[in-house]
Amino acid sequence: MNDTANERQTRREVVVDAVMLVLIVANLALIVFDWTFEYEHFRTLLQATIPAVDEFYATKVDPNFLLYDLAFVAVFVVEIVIRWGLAIYRGTYRRWYFYPLVHWYDVLGCVPVSTFRSLRVLRIVVVIRKMQRLGLVDLKQTAAYETFIYYRDAFLQDLTDRVVLRIIGGIQEEVATSDAVVEQITQQAILPRRNELINAMTHRLQAATAHAYDQYRPAFQTYLDGVITQAVQNNREISTIGMIPGVGSTIARLLEHAISDIVYNVLNQIMDDLGEQAHDQVLSDITALSADAAFSAEHEQEINELVRALIVESLDVVKNQIQVYEWTPTRPSTNATPDADPPMHPSTASSP
Repeated sequence: MNDTANERQTRREVVVDAVMLVLIVANLALIVFDWTFEYEHFRTLLQATIPAVDEFYATKVDPNFLLYDLAFVAVFVVEIVIRWGLAIYRGTYRRWYFYPLVHWYDVLGCVPVSTFRSLRVLRIVVVIRKMQRLGLVDLKQTAAYETFIYYRDAFLQDLTDRVVLRIIGGIQEEVATSDAVVEQITQQAILPRRNELINAMTHRLQAATAHAYDQYRPAFQTYLDGVITQAVQNNREISTIGMIPGVGSTIARLLEHAISDIVYNVLNQIMDDLGEQAHDQVLSDITALSADAAFSAEHEQEINELVRALIVESLDVVKNQIQVYEWTPTRPSTNATPDADPPMHPSTASSP
């Protein structure tokens, strides 16, 4: 029963809204026509094409335009008063005076002044939205709505891009000129993640060391052989052994090969051990000591400059990415194709 009563009430409101919509459109059309009627070029065109309309409007309507407008206003005022009374009767709002505050555009639109007359357009928007919500009209399928959405999205994206670029530029200025900001970033963002950075560096150091050693193992062995040979030749004791008649040179050569093999095997074992998880703690400790030395007070200025450069350059990358215009929806046209070129992004032509 209540649903039926609500449906009847909704239908009545829709009928009233439709009537008011027609009246508001007619009133606005009259206002626009009267405004253009004041221009000499329009009068000349009207006299040349439809002289009867020009004569009728000039003699009957234009002198009494304010009366005609007041007639529309009288209807609008009566409608507002009735709706206000119904809102009070139904308890639509918590206070009796809320209705004119909520529907301020209707109230101000009744003022017969050019500035306030334009507010009557808002009533048209409200009525159409209500009909859209009730399913009486479907503007989403119209070309006008699609065009509006298309350019609205383009405008909003360009606006937000410009705002973001300006904000990022301000951040870059602050970082470039303020040591306090860089110090806060170092103390509050980087140092609290010291252990995470050390773990990441440890694992990457293990992987990089193993890969580099495997790749350059033959060259490293050749270099090591040369160094050991030079060291043996410069060693007085081995040179003395080499001077023993008969077997001296052989013993010296065997010692050289033995030393080379021992050193090479020891280094091989060290490199293999570094890649094992059992020695992660050792490598982590070494990395931690290096990190502590890097972040010590002695190197504080260097670290701050490095952090500053990283932040500024990272923000430059973000700004460049924002300036790449990737908004490419289908243009709202019957002849549009998915490959239609989007409008050029203004931010790619000039900086904000």
